[in-house]
Amino acid sequence: MRTILVIGLLSLLGAAPAATAGDWTHDLALYGWFSGLEGTIGVADAVSQEVNATFDDLSGYVDFAMAGHYEARGPKSVYVADISYVGLGSERDAEVGNQPVKVDMDLTQWIFEFAGGLRVDPKIDLLLATRYYNIDTGATLTGQNNQGGGSVSKGWLDLYLGARYHTTFGERWFASVRGDIGTGGSDFAWFGQVQLGYRFADHWGASVAWRILSLDHEADVDSADYFKYDITQNGLGVGVGYRF
Repeated sequence: MRTILVIGLLSLLGAAPAATAGDWTHDLALYGWFSGLEGTIGVADAVSQEVNATFDDLSGYVDFAMAGHYEARGPKSVYVADISYVGLGSERDAEVGNQPVKVDMDLTQWIFEFAGGLRVDPKIDLLLATRYYNIDTGATLTGQNNQGGGSVSKGWLDLYLGARYHTTFGERWFASVRGDIGTGGSDFAWFGQVQLGYRFADHWGASVAWRILSLDHEADVDSADYFKYDITQNGLGVGVGYRF
């Protein structure tokens, strides 16, 4: 499958003809993705934990989150860059050696996406995307006579092949549907999005979307560096964008 994706990337990039600057439109957007987590996270010595949390469950632990999207569209090609970050943290009381301690737990996730595509129809894009994921998780124990902790940091890259359908209706409404499947650092991964938006000014628009990202990543099996991230994120996305 990886060979197919690489061939697809070369085909898409090679098929796009040159266009003048005046033929292109550019979109910049900020958005929030209010997603839950469902699946399994495993760490050293193959210790795994089932996760099933809605956004409501996680919202009280969000330290900071941000996401941004850029897209350039020409007559026959399209290019996309997307970045998202979320940091979760919590503090709990525990006991170590019959002594009370504070346990600070943190998890941060970065997702970087870069994609190129061919517009095979005014409403249909074929896309070849790369997504890089970085997951950091750790815990710190602090007490009168105890202090310690540990952390795990993992990153990997996936390649995706996908398609997107987009249309406009009425004077200001727009909608799109996108689906990708991929592999690489993940054994299998897929992404889906359904979006509905409204342009409330010549250059400004707002949209809502339902987004799903599923990753099945497992690395360093049978070692102390074992890491498993078999997680599906899904939830509502809300954004505002500027077109120029």
